[in-house]
Amino acid sequence: MKRAVVLALLISMASGAVIGDVVITPEDVNTKIIVKADAPFVANSFSLKNPSRIIIDCSMASSPLVGKKFTANRGGITELSITGFTEQPDLVRVIGTLDRDYSFLTSTEGNNFVVTLLAGAPSAFAEWQAGMASPAPTMPTEEGQPPVLPAQKPTATVTGRPISCDFEDADILTILRALSEYAGVNIVAGKDVKGTVTVRLHNVPWRRALDIILRASGYAYREDPGVIRVDTADNLEKQDYDLPVSSKVYKLEFADPAKMLDKVSAMTSPKGKAHVDVRTNSIVVTEVAPVHDRIIQLIRLLDTPTPQVEILVRVVDMDVTVTRSLGINWTLQGLESRILRADVTSNPTPQVAGFGVFNIGTVPSLAQVSATINMLEEIGKAQTISAPRVSAIDNEKASILGGQRFGIPTLDISGNTVIQFYEVGTKLEVVPHINSLEEITMEIHAEVSELDRASALAGRPIITTSEADSKVLVADGNTVVIGGFIRRRETKQVRGIPILRSIPILGALFRETTTAVEDRELLIFITPTIIRG
Repeated sequence: MKRAVVLALLISMASGAVIGDVVITPEDVNTKIIVKADAPFVANSFSLKNPSRIIIDCSMASSPLVGKKFTANRGGITELSITGFTEQPDLVRVIGTLDRDYSFLTSTEGNNFVVTLLAGAPSAFAEWQAGMASPAPTMPTEEGQPPVLPAQKPTATVTGRPISCDFEDADILTILRALSEYAGVNIVAGKDVKGTVTVRLHNVPWRRALDIILRASGYAYREDPGVIRVDTADNLEKQDYDLPVSSKVYKLEFADPAKMLDKVSAMTSPKGKAHVDVRTNSIVVTEVAPVHDRIIQLIRLLDTPTPQVEILVRVVDMDVTVTRSLGINWTLQGLESRILRADVTSNPTPQVAGFGVFNIGTVPSLAQVSATINMLEEIGKAQTISAPRVSAIDNEKASILGGQRFGIPTLDISGNTVIQFYEVGTKLEVVPHINSLEEITMEIHAEVSELDRASALAGRPIITTSEADSKVLVADGNTVVIGGFIRRRETKQVRGIPILRSIPILGALFRETTTAVEDRELLIFITPTIIRG
């Protein structure tokens, strides 16, 4: 006879098992606890600490000893109690209170379940039987009534009673019948469910055992009211489509319903549909009940508060000769940050703007360089052009423009005068990404542009632009520094004898014109900080 059939027979017999006695007896240097019954039953044993206890749960059984507590004081066992459960009347729990922690072995002797405590020392004592002993006295209640057995919660109430099984090439339909009989539930298998399975489980909740066995066989199950259906995943999904549809409104608290619609629509069945109600920030879904359940789980996972990042930007125009006084190492080998997938070319000497070469580095805090920048501003070697601050949602782009927008009259094709607008200055686009370590990956696009004034006055403006793109990982609150945007500034100074230097033609003899050339570098400091509630 196959093992699955034997298991089914044992389970059906266990439903009528009666535990008539619990015996404590010596065995060499060890102690045996024997739970005696008139029929086979399923037992699960485990130990607890503080205080030390051995627990024996007897499923599909009953006992006239339930509610009694005994003083044993032998073989390492001080007390023994037998309790029951109001929520599960076919479960009996035997609790042995120990004088210290012991390792133990379990075995089955006929209808009896045996726990052997490994005491490890000779301990001669007379055999003790709960059926022959007198229960320990109990304290009465305040009304003088007999004490009421406290309702205890059985283990694994959500996933079912524990089960031990050993199948070898057993027919899966026979196994399902045995589980149905053991758990007292209706299990219906589809016509495509067939084959054999080999599995050995010990003290596993029966629902978990069902899931393991079906997964090993390539099948799935679905719980409907009063029945568990077993079939292939495709067949179960087709059965879902045959169910009646209903409409539900899912109101979103944080997510954009237009962006969420694609994810919800991907889960709908051929007979389902979904659309957005913009006024209520909701998604209306018409679907069968199982698909509604999956959509609820999806929305619960995705409709969460989105982290935000405050981005502080400081744009400083500085003399090239003093940029190194900030203590920033522009070489890639000296960077303190890690650069992720960034195609960055850099060298120790910044280049003239327009060549496409830029430098990037980090400092732990903007405060570390602010003092130096303020000192350089006092002596005219630096100037803060702008210091905007903006908040950005995680994974969303934030744009910052520090400069000016001007218009120049031009003629269109028809000869009409139109105003052409241009933006000149420092433009930043930053997309922050927050990871689980509260580090921030920033996708940075920096653009620095400058207007040639002479060309603007001539009506044909020339704008010099330098751009930089990078992706940098930086710690929360640290500062990213972007440099290498060099601009050459020429200043003319006329000196001479007053009045005489203004005489036409001859005035050139009484004045001197000098031209000073100065290279200025534009530094961009970007400090991202995670906004916490």
